[in-house]
Amino acid sequence: MKTLLIATTNTHKVAEIAAKLRELGVTDLSLLDLTVCPGYVAPEETGATFAENARIKAVTAAASSGQIALADDSGLMVAALSGAPGIYSARYAGAGHDDMANNAKLLAELADVPAERRQAVFCCAIVLARPNGQSWLAEGRVEGLIRSEPHGNNGFGYDPLFYLPQLGCTMAELTPEQKNSVSHRALALEKAVPLIRNLLP
Repeated sequence: MKTLLIATTNTHKVAEIAAKLRELGVTDLSLLDLTVCPGYVAPEETGATFAENARIKAVTAAASSGQIALADDSGLMVAALSGAPGIYSARYAGAGHDDMANNAKLLAELADVPAERRQAVFCCAIVLARPNGQSWLAEGRVEGLIRSEPHGNNGFGYDPLFYLPQLGCTMAELTPEQKNSVSHRALALEKAVPLIRNLLP
């Protein structure tokens, strides 16, 4: 049986990644199942880039579990904010943050920025790692604009604010199936497919 450990406890990420793995005939495990990796302690994300943090998570999970692991690190980069929130996207609003607080802070930071200067990029780095520390990287990016108020009830994170001009809607207005074909994570996963097939023949 082809099995891959998804190195996250984020239920939204698990769902999106698992959907792609099912297409490949791969069974997924995740850190949501505490029996997969008893005593696992999430590593400190000390990297300066999405790729570095994804590698830290993948290598740690693979070494702890003895399984080939896949980790994702992703976030939003806004040009008018010099690339912020960047690698701090998930904790942009600080301690006790949640998606609503992160979105509120982003809108506050962009309050005086006109619509035509609200360019942003969703970035995703996916790293596959063996228990021996070998690792491989795949990345995906999607360009868009930040809306002045949230739209849509699907997705998570900054999806309600991230507008896709080519589709005329925010990421949160897409169905899960639509998002899984156009998102930054979907693009990174597509690039990771050959790596997954090579690692799980």
